[in-house]
Amino acid sequence: MNSSVTIHDGDLRCRTVWEPSGQECITDVAAAAGGKGEYPTPAAMMAAAVASCMLSMIAWTGHHKGFETRGVHIAAGYETDDKGSITALTFDISVPVKTTPASRRMMEKAAEHCPVGAIIAPAVAKKITFLNNNL
Repeated sequence: MNSSVTIHDGDLRCRTVWEPSGQECITDVAAAAGGKGEYPTPAAMMAAAVASCMLSMIAWTGHHKGFETRGVHIAAGYETDDKGSITALTFDISVPVKTTPASRRMMEKAAEHCPVGAIIAPAVAKKITFLNNNL
């Protein structure tokens, strides 16, 4: 069973429709590669998908272990080599809420064990940095 359908709309732009709700996500080829660059690239969306998974895991852990995660956010990006191949995904996790050493470790473990990130090839580094050490 499919959960999404992706359609090429022309001009190096694709539209993905999430079938259950009809919500859409649009991607462009990067401007440097001849696209319009008006929407995220598929590589940027991949980084965002991993970040969303990490944050979902952090939120789930906080919910079940009894600590606050509202307001935690992740700035996601990626690095490429001179051929345009992705060499690393980068994640800067900001934690503006009060944490304890134990809850901080649980958040770090949750982020590191995100199942979406786990399927990324080992050759692609995952650089995770936690910011705002609100202990």
